[in-house]
Amino acid sequence: MENTSWNLEDFVDSLVVELDKTRETLSIKAINKPLTYTVKDMSLDLNIFPTYDGDQIKFVTAQPGQTGASKVTLQLGSITDQQVRATSKTQGKPGDVSINEIEVDKTTQKELRKMGVTSIDDLQEIENKNINIEKASDKKIDYSKLINQLKQVKRNSNPPKVKSVSLSMDNNRGEPYLVVKGENLGVNADFRPVAVFNDTLVRVAEHNQEEIRIHIPDANKFKATNDLVLTLDPYAIIKMNVKI
Repeated sequence: MENTSWNLEDFVDSLVVELDKTRETLSIKAINKPLTYTVKDMSLDLNIFPTYDGDQIKFVTAQPGQTGASKVTLQLGSITDQQVRATSKTQGKPGDVSINEIEVDKTTQKELRKMGVTSIDDLQEIENKNINIEKASDKKIDYSKLINQLKQVKRNSNPPKVKSVSLSMDNNRGEPYLVVKGENLGVNADFRPVAVFNDTLVRVAEHNQEEIRIHIPDANKFKATNDLVLTLDPYAIIKMNVKI
C-alpha cells in the first residue's frame, strides 16, 4: 500500500466520525442492556514526518525501521454510560430518513458526517437554528438539492393510499364535491393539494392526511367516467378514474 501524505484536519475528522458512530451504537445498545463498563483515558501515538509547502502542513507516516520521525500523541478522555446517553441521538426513529438512503457524492456525505448530520431530522434541526450549511461547508454541499432528495425518499416511505372516493352535495353553496379518503394524503401541511377534474382546475376546499374535499362548480362536467389528477405535494401525484 502506498504511503501517501495526509493532513491533521482530515485525520482528526475521520477519527471523530468513527468515535461518533461507536457512541451512537452504544446509545442504542444501552436501551435494552445498560453499559457495564467505562472507557478510560486512551492515547494514540503517531510517528510521522512533517512537510510544509508554504501553504499546508502534511504528514507521512513513518514505516517500520525508519528513524528520525517526529512523535505526535493524541489523548482521548474517559466517558461513562451516562455521558453516552446524554450526548447521543437515538437512531432509527420511525419516519426519519438516513442520508445513506439517497445517492449523494462522497464529498457531500463526508462533509455532512463531519457536521454530525446523518438524517433529514438532523438537517431540519440545523435549518431551524438558521445555520447555512452551504456556507459552513465552503459551498461543498448543495443544500437545496440535498433536502429535496431527502424529502422525496421520506415521501416514498409514506406513500399515499386512496381507500374511497364519494360524491356529496354542499347545501350552503349548492355545489357537488368529491370526498377522497385514504392515508398519507397530506403529509406536508404547508402545501395545498392541486386538483384537476376532467382537464379543469378545481378547488380543494379541505385537506388533511385522511381526507380531501374537492368542489366541482359545474355539475355538467360529470361524465360516466371522470379523470381526476391530485397533486398532493411536490413528491406525490395520484391519477384516478372516478365513475359516477
